[in-house]
Amino acid sequence: MVAVLLLLLFLTPLHAQVNIETYRGKRGVTGEARFSLSSDVGNVDVFKGDGAGHITVNTAHGVLLGVCKGAAGFLGGERFTNSGVLHLRWTATASPRWRPEFFAQADYAKSRRLESRALFGAGVRYNAYTAEKSAFSLGTALMWESEDLNLAPGEQHPAATELMRSSSYINLSLQGRVGFATTAYVQPALSAPGDVRVLGTAELKTPIIGPLRQTTAVDFRVDSAPPRGVEKKDIRFGTSFGVEF
Repeated sequence: MVAVLLLLLFLTPLHAQVNIETYRGKRGVTGEARFSLSSDVGNVDVFKGDGAGHITVNTAHGVLLGVCKGAAGFLGGERFTNSGVLHLRWTATASPRWRPEFFAQADYAKSRRLESRALFGAGVRYNAYTAEKSAFSLGTALMWESEDLNLAPGEQHPAATELMRSSSYINLSLQGRVGFATTAYVQPALSAPGDVRVLGTAELKTPIIGPLRQTTAVDFRVDSAPPRGVEKKDIRFGTSFGVEF
């Protein structure tokens, strides 16, 4: 299983948002790996593969979370989609309500002309409601972000940026035989309040047999100031199969 997760770290991942509520596991070490493959052969030769994995280390003092997602798509032998995300987060758990968080992330997305993005941040999480099978929480943070873009000639959008953003999120988790978790972020730039990103994802997880799970996910992204040729809104729907441990 560890080898599978290490392999996922080198796949080309998906959207840049992370549904952190999905990955908060039980005490000890927990994790998951899942894959999705599809292909068309004939008039159009298309192959697409997605992968995702996470490891959570839940101790008496805090929770260390590592998440990676990956996807690659080929059309007629040429790659037409290529994006990626790796997210690390530490949450201190000394207080049951107010919990400091520290995080780092690296991602890229060829479809959005994003060559590379790195961010580091710190904030606080407030657990507004916690029960055995449900939870609702809010979080806010400040983060430093650096981006490099692959722009078309004559593009007025800057090819490289470094700025501070605030990042606020809302989490909802409902766990039963079928599990549901959602996370949504709002991330305005401090130096340009009109530069706002809204990210989110919702996942529905259904057990099949033993550790085998089927996950249906919806991801969305809204960018108020994307480069030319990149849509402001991006929505993705997908389903995958995986195992938990």
